[in-house]
Amino acid sequence: MVSKPIGRQALQIASKPIKMQLLNKLNIQRFVPQTLKARLTLFTLTIVVVGFLILATFVKSLLRAELLLYTGEQQRSALAVLASQVHHGLQERITTLTTVASRIQAQDLSSPQTGQAFLLERPFLGAAFNGGMVLWRPDGQPLTDLQYNEFSAVKQPLDAQEIQRVLRQGQPLVGRVHQDPQLQVAVFAIAVPVRNAQGQIVGALGGVIRLDQVNFLSGLLNHRYGKTGHFFLIDARDRLIFASSDTSRLMERLPGPGQHAMIDKFAAGFDGTVLTVNPHGLEVLVSVKPVAATQWYASVILPRDEVFALITAMLPRARLAYAGLLCLLILAISWLLRHQLAPITDAVRTMAGFAHQHQTPRALPVARADEVGELVSGFNQLLGILGKQQQVLQDSELFTQAVLNSVTAEIAVLNAQGVIVAVNEAWQREFSNSSVPKAGNATDIIVGSNFLLACQSVAADASSEGGLRADEGVASVLSGALPRFYTEYPRHTATEQRWFSISVTPMPQGVQRGAVVSLEDVTNRVQAQSQVRALAFYDPLTGLPNRRLVSERLAQEMSRAKRSKTRLALLFIDLDQFKPVNDTHGHEVGDGLLQAVAQRIRQCLRDSDTAGRLGGDEFVALLPDVPGCDAALGVAEKIRQALAQAFITEQAATLQISSSIGVALFPDHGQTERDLLHAGDEAMYAAKKSGRNAVALCAGVPNACAATGNYPSEAQRV
Repeated sequence: MVSKPIGRQALQIASKPIKMQLLNKLNIQRFVPQTLKARLTLFTLTIVVVGFLILATFVKSLLRAELLLYTGEQQRSALAVLASQVHHGLQERITTLTTVASRIQAQDLSSPQTGQAFLLERPFLGAAFNGGMVLWRPDGQPLTDLQYNEFSAVKQPLDAQEIQRVLRQGQPLVGRVHQDPQLQVAVFAIAVPVRNAQGQIVGALGGVIRLDQVNFLSGLLNHRYGKTGHFFLIDARDRLIFASSDTSRLMERLPGPGQHAMIDKFAAGFDGTVLTVNPHGLEVLVSVKPVAATQWYASVILPRDEVFALITAMLPRARLAYAGLLCLLILAISWLLRHQLAPITDAVRTMAGFAHQHQTPRALPVARADEVGELVSGFNQLLGILGKQQQVLQDSELFTQAVLNSVTAEIAVLNAQGVIVAVNEAWQREFSNSSVPKAGNATDIIVGSNFLLACQSVAADASSEGGLRADEGVASVLSGALPRFYTEYPRHTATEQRWFSISVTPMPQGVQRGAVVSLEDVTNRVQAQSQVRALAFYDPLTGLPNRRLVSERLAQEMSRAKRSKTRLALLFIDLDQFKPVNDTHGHEVGDGLLQAVAQRIRQCLRDSDTAGRLGGDEFVALLPDVPGCDAALGVAEKIRQALAQAFITEQAATLQISSSIGVALFPDHGQTERDLLHAGDEAMYAAKKSGRNAVALCAGVPNACAATGNYPSEAQRV
């Protein structure tokens, strides 16, 4: 015997029974996620884990709320001290200015020199106002200014409106914080009114504070709040940060009104603490307090990470304890479930044997009347219910197929990829016998083929949603981009013309993604619509546009002529002696004569021109883009000569008629449809009065012929 080498696959197959025997001897069970025991274990652990998470979330939210409360109170306490110190510093300077202003006499305001001398006598003001002092006249113009230090003078410490407010209201004013245009430094001024002995306001005294130099605010904002927090002073009028322990944000303008809801609230006078996101996208705890007697507010900002630093420090230890407790719970629950569910596991193995061995399910024996016995009894009842439901399902499928087969339209069901999975009998008959396929080739749209490929030859139609091709529309419905899709398309042969429609509807929710396609022959409806349109817009006798369509085209051509600044000519044509012909030879000959007249008028016009019949023996012609009246009169004369030639009827009778033609130009003879038609009608009647068989131009606007430089003769005018 020749031995064959044993492959790796054979070794793996042979080793499986050995592994199972070893596991059974050691009483070790593998973890199978699909088992009831595993699910109960996971479910119980999930409840425990969720309970711990809910508790942890509650405790965390409680700690967060308490930390926010206590941290906010601490911030407000620190902020109250800061706001009080700022207010005290401002009040000291307002009091100083008020005291100095009360010493100013009338002669001190008589000239810049006397005013400057008065200020020089009080050098102590330089310590309070490092930007110098300013005196204003009663009209708001500066009288003089003085610098006690070596700094350059501030060009405009207060704007005109602020000075006028001090002079008009007689109250001290803390001006806007702004950047001096000359020095490019941040400054603000404090001003008080100057009164004479009678109490009348005779000027104003102001002190300027430069924020780039040491001032009374410098010592207040030299330190951070906590590790990463900062103090801020903001001018609410311009939303300008003019003092801060965070030097990187000095002179920063906060978002304007309507751009940040919380900053709008702060600027409106909010006094409190709130957790919000600042303009830089950082979540911070902000405490705000308005500064009395000013339009400033002070704030202290602490980043969220520092607010909740205590919680962050506790998390690692809490997680370690939670992990240890979870491991103990896993061991305890696994041991408990393994012992409690052993009878149920035996019953499950018995039931699984029916499926694996392809046996007909039969009622299981009930060993004892406990929970396991109740489970087996319930399973036996379920087998009976499933048998009944299977019969109902089969009946439902037969009913659905019968309904689909009773529908005259061809119906197919597509899967998510556009492959045909089911069709009704009408579809089978149509595409197995029809010589005129409705979409693609007949061999392309059977069960198992891709309907999207068969629809690629169907172009987009005006009725298509979004102007999509058929394959694009079907794909959009399958993907969920469209709720439904409908289009119509022609499929003509050498012997007949036919139109079809495709309607695509998605499968109901809860069913596997797909769509239902319905194909119908809409030839009769399309032909009926074409006939209705022809009756609505065209004269049935001559085939020319009727009055309604002529009116629409006249409006369109007038709008186009107005945009392109060109002329539009209207020829109003009336047949002479038509009624005697109609009365003498009968209506049949009269109708034939009208058809011949329409044909001759068409032959005299360009493709871009429009000929129409208004009714009876009245016709009209629209000539867009005519250079002037000569061109319009030339076409009218051509039509007149054509209609003056003899007509030979089918009965070999010779008929002789003529025409009177009125010519009107837009915009020369009318600015509206009604005016232009009226002008052409009047010109036509003038042609009749001149002896018929004539062409007449509407009179009154000689510039109508300016394009050519020629004008019609008097015989041609109305």
